[in-house]
Amino acid sequence: MKLKAVLLGILTAGALSAGEVSVAAAANTTYAFDEIKAEFAKLHPQTTLNVSLGASGALSTQIKNGAPFDIFMAADMKFADDLHKEGFATAPAKTYAKGKVAMFSVRGIDLSKGLEALKDPSVKTITIANPKTAPYGTASVEAFKKAGIYEDIKGKIVEAKSIGEALSQALKASDVGFIAASAMYAPKMAKDGCNDKPCKEGENFVLVDTKLYEPIAQGMVVLNRAKDNAEAKAFYDFILSDKGRAIFAKYGYEF
Repeated sequence: MKLKAVLLGILTAGALSAGEVSVAAAANTTYAFDEIKAEFAKLHPQTTLNVSLGASGALSTQIKNGAPFDIFMAADMKFADDLHKEGFATAPAKTYAKGKVAMFSVRGIDLSKGLEALKDPSVKTITIANPKTAPYGTASVEAFKKAGIYEDIKGKIVEAKSIGEALSQALKASDVGFIAASAMYAPKMAKDGCNDKPCKEGENFVLVDTKLYEPIAQGMVVLNRAKDNAEAKAFYDFILSDKGRAIFAKYGYEF
């Protein structure tokens, strides 16, 4: 009987420590999430981490419509804070990282000219993420306007659903894409992501001057369904910890 009691206690403890965390995360975090999942699993091996990536606006709409997420990691503060203001999150958003926009091309465009290169007749298509749902798209348009080139290039702009799709289109078809700088630090891109060669700064991408757009502070909230979810709180704390921030720093984010 004592053995059964001990075994039951072990099984019960295991069941209590096991659980799931469902995260809705902005597409720009894609490249960091492999490492995030691996490091979090080392600390919480019994916890299953499910991650859905997409445009912040689209994910926010899904949450408002009842999608079963525990944590929302947006590409800006507004989408995350709005969920709290509208009663979907347990507390105001906290900044977990600050992202940057990069101008990217695999078509031999002279990127040394910066945004002025977009006016060149050889540049026929410019892909950005949808500025209505993706903060990196909003930042791209803001940069065009502050640089005084928007009216010259607006007819060339093609909108992708998310920042991840903007990169995909820039690799496959567009002359230039405006993407999350974090993509350039992904192992695949650094190794052979640009026409089977390493992507090089200055040749394949340049960072857009941060004076041309508002800093992209990215906000995170715990959603109401997770208010008593210890695993969700553990993940939230991990993202804000030194270990979590060290991973984001490897992908070009700041704090």
